[in-house]
Amino acid sequence: MKVKIFYEYDEPRNRYGYCKVPLEKRINDFIKDKKVIDIKYQVNISSYANESFHDTDKVERALVMYEEHEND
Repeated sequence: MKVKIFYEYDEPRNRYGYCKVPLEKRINDFIKDKKVIDIKYQVNISSYANESFHDTDKVERALVMYEEHEND
């Protein structure tokens, strides 16, 4: 068994701050030739604030447990 961790911030951002390649697409592209054992997904939300600025930051992560397909 092998594992691969995907972070939302691994991808370059567009000018609006969004990932150019969504996490779902990156995971689907990765697993298309693998035998998936399990996928764990996590979202962490943080809030930042000061007297003139308030924002929240959402960080998505996924852990893919898989096996490589054996060539016949």
